[in-house]
Amino acid sequence: MGHWDGSADRSPVQAGRDSWTAFRSMGARPRRIVTDRALGDLFAVDLGDTGLANAEGHVTCRARRIVTLTRPDDALLAEHQLHYLRSYADLRPDRLGEINSQIGDLQSFYAMVGYMSPEATPWTIALNLAVLRLCAAIEMPLKHGFDVPRPIAMSYKVQPVIQTPGHGAWPSGHATEAFATATLLTRLFYNRGFDPVAEIHGENELYRHAARIAMNRTVAGVHFPTDSMAGAVLGITLAEALVRLLDAEPTTPARRFRGDSYQGDFNLFLLSSALGDDAVIETTSAPCDGPALPAWLRRMWSEAQGEW
Repeated sequence: MGHWDGSADRSPVQAGRDSWTAFRSMGARPRRIVTDRALGDLFAVDLGDTGLANAEGHVTCRARRIVTLTRPDDALLAEHQLHYLRSYADLRPDRLGEINSQIGDLQSFYAMVGYMSPEATPWTIALNLAVLRLCAAIEMPLKHGFDVPRPIAMSYKVQPVIQTPGHGAWPSGHATEAFATATLLTRLFYNRGFDPVAEIHGENELYRHAARIAMNRTVAGVHFPTDSMAGAVLGITLAEALVRLLDAEPTTPARRFRGDSYQGDFNLFLLSSALGDDAVIETTSAPCDGPALPAWLRRMWSEAQGEW
């Protein structure tokens, strides 16, 4: 409006800003993209065979293996897992409301344990949603690489009460995301030392919700118990590695789940027992040192902690 000779007549507010101020000023979608890029640079999927279903796959943190999963074969599923679907189906009338809600919403169940709202805990929510997106970016390549069948492929009588997803079953994405969320929020909600295995042994409220979410997928008829065990191992280890990176700790647990021999059911007690049995879940240690995390990400973590 009016004549302009091309000269500047204002000073940009961006001049000299720190990365946290710049991050906060971004729109929601660009901020998600920046966060996802930063977390995606830390973790990767390692699958050896790109032509056929893999017997073994890995997840790395800063190029060090933190998760190793060995796939169950179809005979193990048919002989030792399928019968669980029959007994779990008896719970369908009681669980159907939860099952339908959990198709697209996991976070709300954890908000029953610790008060969460966009106004009061924005950075906790932002980090948790970022972890859920990270889980999806890790679990989907694994599902594709392992290509494990769903229960409906084993029997016409399974008849799931929800639509069977159009991708492989193992590891369970719901279990991965549920246990990753429980692990992250355990670090934030509880005013005590961070020890996910001890918290699972003690069956804290967050892990109880995670186990129920995972088990509901077997009730629904779309997952075997082994799918949930694999997903729980993946979710716990992935989120624990991220927390330890954010806390600037030098090492993080590395876990191997022997899905090729695990025949049992899934619940929180069985997960707790498996975490203490190297024949089922072998636990070692991996270094997580390396370049410093972005300053804005460290500030985001500090802000999330300050909300509790």
